[in-house]
Amino acid sequence: MENDALFNLVFRGDIVLGHNLDEVKQKLQQLFKADANRIEALFTGRPVSIKRKLDKATALKYQAVLQKAGAEVRLVASSAAEQASAPAAAPRRGLSLAPVGSNLLRPTERQRQVNADIPAANYSLRPTGELLLDQTERTADVGPLVNVPEFAVAPAGEDLLQADERGVLPLPEIDTENWELSEVGADLLQPQERQRTEPVPVAELSVDLAPVGSDLGQKKEVREPVVPDISGLQLQD
Repeated sequence: MENDALFNLVFRGDIVLGHNLDEVKQKLQQLFKADANRIEALFTGRPVSIKRKLDKATALKYQAVLQKAGAEVRLVASSAAEQASAPAAAPRRGLSLAPVGSNLLRPTERQRQVNADIPAANYSLRPTGELLLDQTERTADVGPLVNVPEFAVAPAGEDLLQADERGVLPLPEIDTENWELSEVGADLLQPQERQRTEPVPVAELSVDLAPVGSDLGQKKEVREPVVPDISGLQLQD
């Protein structure tokens, strides 16, 4: 059953996020009552079982104390931890490591390479920067035919349109026979054209204005007169 399972507390040197490494090492020295060298041996990166075969409740208590000190500790079943710490199986006999740089294949295992016989009598090197193809070997590169019109730049400020290129805009016909100018300062609207504004009813208030300089009832600040203590003062001749 799970309640009967035993656990090991495994530590790899990891610390809880936000803790300082030196402070965590000092707290572990106080918890385990060990010297600095023994605590330093726990921070090698290899998993170390610092407590073995604990029931789950006890293991959780130890884990909480160590995590509070800043050490990231994992609970691992004792059987799994023992299998992980067991020595590795012996290597198979007949295998060995070859020296650094040596060929891993025996001469009989290597594939024979046949060198190609290429006559180099007709080959030569071109000077640096010279084309590799002769004139007769090059393909004529015929570019696309583009009809370029005879454009010219007009002088600054000149009209870009000829007289026959300009369009004629029709002028609007406006009948001005019945138009006349009003006198300066005259109202441009006829009485029937004006918008009538309804007066806003305002309640009459029974108020009047106080004379200039009269007291309107503001709250006055009452200041106590300052009476200095002159008992310690004396006149010098």
